[in-house]
Amino acid sequence: MARLAADSYGKSDVRLTKVTRAGDVHQLTEMSVSIELRGDFARCYTDGDNSSIIPTDTQKNTVYALAGKNDFDSIEQFGKILGRHFLDQFSHVTSVSVNIEETLWNRINLNGKPHDHAFIGGSNEGGSNETRTCAVETSHEGTKITGGINGMTVLKTARSGFVGYIKDQYTTLKETTDRIFATIVQASWTYNTLDADFNAAYSSIRDAFIRVFAAHNSLAVQQTLFAMGEEALSVCREIDQVSLTLPNQHRLLVNLQPFGMENPNQIFVPTTEPFGKICGTIRRD
Repeated sequence: MARLAADSYGKSDVRLTKVTRAGDVHQLTEMSVSIELRGDFARCYTDGDNSSIIPTDTQKNTVYALAGKNDFDSIEQFGKILGRHFLDQFSHVTSVSVNIEETLWNRINLNGKPHDHAFIGGSNEGGSNETRTCAVETSHEGTKITGGINGMTVLKTARSGFVGYIKDQYTTLKETTDRIFATIVQASWTYNTLDADFNAAYSSIRDAFIRVFAAHNSLAVQQTLFAMGEEALSVCREIDQVSLTLPNQHRLLVNLQPFGMENPNQIFVPTTEPFGKICGTIRRD
């Protein structure tokens, strides 16, 4: 005998670009939306009975329709709209997970002024692969909203070291008080209110990460991770915890001695793997 222990289904990576026009000034929002439904769908799995199934194609169309019918100024707000729709529209749906990844676009500056309708990809700092993320969990018991950042690439060439670690028969790493520190920030934080100013919170947390990374005298990636999370909690009272992952993107000093040259911390080779993976969650007391 076998039984269905758990199930969910939905539509992933629904790509959406929305242009909001206010006269000559246009707002651009571009995102990828994923939806996951839980509820009374068991007979579809066990008997092939589709009578309770909301087709994933319908879910895709719902994303487009609700984006067109509703005004929203953050991906978190749009996630709330989607979650409530499926929960209110279908009584057999018990919970909805909406995950959104937003592609960042910035206005092009022309003659010192932001252009009305021309944009350039990527963030102001952090590289063109950075995205803003959110996860909205909606059920009859309530709603939970998580914001986040993926792919924010940062690097500094001083004020980073690593000494005093355990050394055994397999240790070859040399201590240093002067190394390149590069990482690709992945972060998520949990909101303690459903009515936060999500855009302001995101901006303040992101700025805190960048500011601390640049200024911190790093004795270890772990120490910098904690300092970044601590500052995020300090600047944003609308969150109670923040989780960070900082992969250590190594720059290895090149040995130039075979060429009769010294290398005074000038020439490095970037490596993407293997890499150290440093994770931590910082929670408000």
